[in-house]
Amino acid sequence: MGKLDDPVTDHIEKRLLQPERMETALANLLDRRTEQTARRREHIAERNRKATEAEARLKRLYDAIEAGIADLDDPP
Repeated sequence: MGKLDDPVTDHIEKRLLQPERMETALANLLDRRTEQTARRREHIAERNRKATEAEARLKRLYDAIEAGIADLDDPP
């Protein structure tokens, strides 16, 4: 088995670990990670907008209840 280790390792180094090939692979990986990060940020921003809207609706409801405009027993 030891006789094959060096030729196989050399072949892998020559074929797969070429600087140009590694640069392309790493650039593609970086691009994908950047896109994923952007999508996550958009998702978080959308969730924050929805949470803010829900808080505003609750505040309006509480204000209406305090003012006597709405009653807790009113149907939705």
